[in-house]
Amino acid sequence: MRKWISTAALAAILFAPLSKAFAADVPWNLIEGGDKLSKGHKAVVEEVLRTAKSYGACKGTILDCLTTAPDDKTARMLANFAVRRAESNKDASEITESVENRRLSAYPPEVFQPVMDGLTVSGNPKAPVKVLIYADFECPYCLVASTAIRKISLEPSSSVAYYFKNFPLKSHEQSVPAALAFLAATKQGKEWEMHDLLFENQDDLTHESFVARAKKLGLDVAKFEADMKDAALVSRLRAEKIEGMGCGVKKSPGVLINGKPYLGLKTETELRDRIQEELRLIAKG
Repeated sequence: MRKWISTAALAAILFAPLSKAFAADVPWNLIEGGDKLSKGHKAVVEEVLRTAKSYGACKGTILDCLTTAPDDKTARMLANFAVRRAESNKDASEITESVENRRLSAYPPEVFQPVMDGLTVSGNPKAPVKVLIYADFECPYCLVASTAIRKISLEPSSSVAYYFKNFPLKSHEQSVPAALAFLAATKQGKEWEMHDLLFENQDDLTHESFVARAKKLGLDVAKFEADMKDAALVSRLRAEKIEGMGCGVKKSPGVLINGKPYLGLKTETELRDRIQEELRLIAKG
């Protein structure tokens, strides 16, 4: 007796190999570090590229855009990003979610306009990319983000103007005194120098250390200590945190890049990547 193969089974036999054959290969030569990935990490990145959507001029999956529009900067940026996250041992679903956060950071549902009057900028005030960080001097993640943006803002021909506001957390006992030390230093034009010293010595946030830093910066110490108790500065501190919450900040650090909430990893590498993306968006108009 002959055994007949069903139409569905025959189709599966005939077309499955064809589908595989016609599936685009990943152009690893276009992806930074792609050729150095382990086999396991490559598999993760390939899954992301085949499923996650790009959001630049090309709107297909990241892989579609890499193969049909290899010069598309957004697709290449996202592919490079996927490699970095895979190397940090993130799985495909986590990376895909992070890609969506990248899209929301570039094209958020709401762009905020925080009050910038009275703030002293680090870097060029005319720079096209304005980064505002809401931070807590006792927060280790704030240390990473704030130090990175401060560094970037001071580089020659920097495209970044950096602004700082306080967002002290209740869980950090010294965050409010440290914020008041920073604000007291602003009264004598030394806010950025105090910003750097507070983060550089994050494990030593006591009144004695604040006074020592004030002396190191050549401040009028008596005025500095009086200003730390100034009700006007306490009100300013409260207003900065309330404003941050109104801009969607729920935990520190909160980062706004040209008013757009940044939802990505707040390391120097990823912040630089997002800033370069913002510069491209500005150039496109």
